[in-house]
Amino acid sequence: MSSVEKFDNLVEEMFNYLMKQHPIYATYMGLHQFDGDMPEGSRESNLKDIESIRHYLSLFVDFPGTDLPRERSLDRVLAIHGLTLDLFERESLRFWESIPEGVNALGDALFPLIAKDFAPFEIRLDSILQRIEKSPKYLEETKSRIKKPVKLWVEISAESSKNLPHFLDTIISSAKSYNLNTPRLENAVKELCESLKEYEDWLYAELLPNSHDEFAVGQKKFDKLLQLRGFEMNSSEILAFGESSIKKEKLRLKEISKKIDSSASVQQVKAKIKSKHPASFEDALNIVKQTVKDAKQFVVDNGFATIPEGENLIVMETPSYLKHIIPFAAYFSPARFETSKVGIYITTRQDEKTDSLVELNYASIANTAVHEGYPGHHLQLTYNALHPSLIRSLYSGTEFIEGWAHYCEESMQLLGWRNTLEAQFMQTVDLVWRAARIILDVKISTNQISFENAVNMLVEETGMIKSTATAEVKRYTYTPGYQLSYYLGKHFIKALKKDAKELWGERFSDKMFHDILLSSGGMPIKFLKQIIIDSKT
Repeated sequence: MSSVEKFDNLVEEMFNYLMKQHPIYATYMGLHQFDGDMPEGSRESNLKDIESIRHYLSLFVDFPGTDLPRERSLDRVLAIHGLTLDLFERESLRFWESIPEGVNALGDALFPLIAKDFAPFEIRLDSILQRIEKSPKYLEETKSRIKKPVKLWVEISAESSKNLPHFLDTIISSAKSYNLNTPRLENAVKELCESLKEYEDWLYAELLPNSHDEFAVGQKKFDKLLQLRGFEMNSSEILAFGESSIKKEKLRLKEISKKIDSSASVQQVKAKIKSKHPASFEDALNIVKQTVKDAKQFVVDNGFATIPEGENLIVMETPSYLKHIIPFAAYFSPARFETSKVGIYITTRQDEKTDSLVELNYASIANTAVHEGYPGHHLQLTYNALHPSLIRSLYSGTEFIEGWAHYCEESMQLLGWRNTLEAQFMQTVDLVWRAARIILDVKISTNQISFENAVNMLVEETGMIKSTATAEVKRYTYTPGYQLSYYLGKHFIKALKKDAKELWGERFSDKMFHDILLSSGGMPIKFLKQIIIDSKT
């Protein structure tokens, strides 16, 4: 057996093991033989995962990379990178011991089955029913994981537990709309809702009194995380970059504001722009859908990048179980093993007690459609789903994925996409927000700021309403190193572009650069640097 065959067998063995152990992940991948399954939720299962990561890491480290062709050699190094990072997160950060995430896992298990029409609804409903029936057992198992509960994360979990029944009601309504017989489904949902109430009682009665306030990973672990991701900057350097960036973007915001209305303050200009929004959430959702289509056509007409055949993007309202942690919008990528590459772009209906449509103003819709849709997340993650490497489907670079979407906002505007002064203003508002995310990510992770002060800073720096800022910061607390990936990732990509221009000379074009990055499989920036060098000739 050749080295290539041995390597491919090792990759396939690990991939199949992971899909069997994590059937929810398999569903998102488009491996629907696992759609009726739920993972093991116990502490023992998590410890088993750690041992399996360590096992496969040793196999890839020991595999002779010199015998492999370039693409597989790159995959081997990426596997080592990804497994090492995964092991650090599971073994050192150990969020799984502190976050009661059972409820969110239930929502994640059901969402793709209801949202994506990869099979007739009756078939998908059968899988949904199986998962709902297995969910009480799973919820109960997850309790054994929690040894060091964090108060904020317990409260977030309780909020999710309150919200999930609304999503379950939506599933029943969908089944009835197809005139399907629902007594078994209704009974399963009733049993799950009882389990959710018992779980919620457990959170409040047992976990919350024994929880602690500290959620920061600390500077040492945070710097180690950045090092493992391949960053050449430590937390202090990244913080300084974020602080200089927010000053720069706020100055630019003032300049654009004066061009719009020299007699008004920045806040007054922002309020005026935000007041220009659709009349209802339903109207806003339809405008988002049309704007996504327009952005796609703009990408084609301006030769920004190549759009693959067979892709599609669904725009829908954020499901209820996610609203408290996704205040604006988010994206779910196409499934690798489904023929049609369908992504889902969700947008959140705001609290009706506030001016609920200000965040869905026309200028912001134009920018977010680029970020989540074309040529942002949807285009990039469609390319990921089309890449033949199983390793690259497992391990990607957050700084590239989020950096790419953020880079696209600026690049599309420079090409003329909805390039009004109001659009420039709102895009710069978002730049201030992304720069603030760098500061908050570092300070929250290294215990330099409290939760309440982080919320207040986000409100002060961005003008975000407090409820929205609170939802944002909640997510920041358990995703260290993620939020800095937007602005910093864009900075990295622009540096790569500068390198490519110098290396490729007259061969360089924006489309060539974009297509090469997109075709790479979403790897971390440190790997993309080598791809840029290899593409010189």
